[in-house]
Amino acid sequence: MAANQIMFILFSVMIIVFSILTVTSRKILRAAVYLLFVLVSTSGLYFMLNYQFLAAVQLTLYAGGIVVLIIFSILLTSHISQKFEPVGWKKSLFSALAAIAGAIVTIVTILNFKLSPSLF
Repeated sequence: MAANQIMFILFSVMIIVFSILTVTSRKILRAAVYLLFVLVSTSGLYFMLNYQFLAAVQLTLYAGGIVVLIIFSILLTSHISQKFEPVGWKKSLFSALAAIAGAIVTIVTILNFKLSPSLF
C-alpha cells in the first residue's frame, strides 16, 4: 500500500471517529475539541488533493476562527463541567433513521453519477 493510501485511510478514520465523538460527547468543551480534530483532518485531505488554498482556508477560518469562537462562547456562557442531558431512545431512533436515509441518498447519488476522466 502506498503512503498516499495510508494517509487517506488515516485521515478518513480520524474524521469518522472524531465526528462521532463530537456529536455523542456530553461535555461541550470536549465536543469542541473533537470538532477541531475533524476540521484539521479535513484540511489534511485537502492538502493531499493539492488544494492548498482550500486547506489553508479550512485551517485558518474554520479550525482557527470558529472553534476559538465556540470555545470562548462556551467559557463565557456556561459552566465548564456542565453535562448535557442524556438523549432518550425516541430521539436516538429518529436520529439513526435520518442518518441512514441520508447515507442511502448519498450512496445512490454517488453510484448513479457517471464519472468521466478529464484532461487538463
